[in-house]
Amino acid sequence: MHATEKDAVELAVFRLRDIAILWYEGWERSRGRDAPPTIWENFSDDFLVQYLPQEIREALVDQFLALKQGNMSVREYSLRFYSLSRYTPYIVATMRDRIHSFIAELAPELTELCAIAALQDSIDISRIQAFAQNIERGRHRQQGTVRTESG
Repeated sequence: MHATEKDAVELAVFRLRDIAILWYEGWERSRGRDAPPTIWENFSDDFLVQYLPQEIREALVDQFLALKQGNMSVREYSLRFYSLSRYTPYIVATMRDRIHSFIAELAPELTELCAIAALQDSIDISRIQAFAQNIERGRHRQQGTVRTESG
């Protein structure tokens, strides 16, 4: 969705509930009558300070930096990656950055194939994730076949 800086604030405010809407109303009043229209950067910065303190944001960045697929499925890893990457926009600023960060911490058996797939110009993060899931699924099927044959 492409919204202006001002429209983005209005859309976000529309979604606020309970104490958050009370905070917003007080925040708007504190800006004064002659204040320029609220833009997204001002609103989001103040909202984060209020509801997601710096220490928590830093802890979430640390969790992102330490994130590895490990024993998680690709799907679980992807969900965790998305969840934490929201707090690291400067680390995953571009699609290439996002893809590189995602692939770098995949299980070793997936890294090389995904890195090769990532060389395509048309690739995006969702395609890489689907590609990694398909490899994982194929390997699980293959392991099931091997177990069945040897059993």
